[in-house]
This record gives sequence, structure tokens and C-alpha cells, in this order.
Amino acid sequence: MTYQLLKMLHVAAVVAWLGGSLFVSLFLLSSQPPDSDEAPKERRMLGALRRWTLFVTTPAMVLAWLVGLHLAVTFGWFAMTWIWIKIALALVLSGLLGVQSAALRRQSQGSVKRAPLVDLYAPLTVVAAAVIVTLVVVKPF
Repeated sequence: MTYQLLKMLHVAAVVAWLGGSLFVSLFLLSSQPPDSDEAPKERRMLGALRRWTLFVTTPAMVLAWLVGLHLAVTFGWFAMTWIWIKIALALVLSGLLGVQSAALRRQSQGSVKRAPLVDLYAPLTVVAAAVIVTLVVVKPF
């Protein structure tokens, strides 16, 4: 029963993390210049999104890491190759959230510069998540 609860907690944390990351990706992709007619509405959205990232998405990422590492240690998964690939992809997704958070902070400070490679944030998140799910379900190596 404990394993099922921990697995559920891990999956729920990952869903919150990746959902928040996807939302940030789409916001950064669609954001308008600060002098547009939509600027006041966008600034409110930016503030709300920064708070959400700080208080929900980032803690969900940390929780996913903690529970996931606990499960891996408890069940001896470090002897298998698939977990190392999953960890590498999770590190990429963690770094991406850091890049996204920095882009949100720069935008909130008035920067008009577009975040680097912003077009790839959402596809990278989806592809990495699909590979991770495949690795976890199939455990091919």
C-alpha cells in the first residue's frame, strides 16, 4: 500500500510540475511586447504565473525528485539503465523550468527580449515526458 501511495504522490507531483512548465512555455511563446494594448492584462497574468511557478510548480518538481529518488533507492532501480535515462531527462526538465523561471523574471522586470529557444520549450517537455513514461512503463533495460 505504501508503494502505491508514494507512486501516486510522485505521479501527481510530476503532473503539476509538467503542467506548470507547459503553461509557462505557452505564456512565453504567446506573450506580447510591453507596449501593446494587452500589456496591463498580460502583466497581471505574468505576476500570477510567477507566483504559481514559485509556490506550486517548483515545489511539485522538488517533491517529484524526492519521492522518485526514494522509490529508486528503496526498490534498487539504480542497477537498471532505464532509471539513468529517466534521471537525465528529469534533469533536462528541471533545467528547463529554471530557464523558464528566469525568462518570467526578466519579463516582469520589463525586458522585451524573447527567451532563447522559446519555441522548443513545450515540444521538449512533451517529448521528454513521453520518453519518461515509456521508460517507466516498459522498463526496457
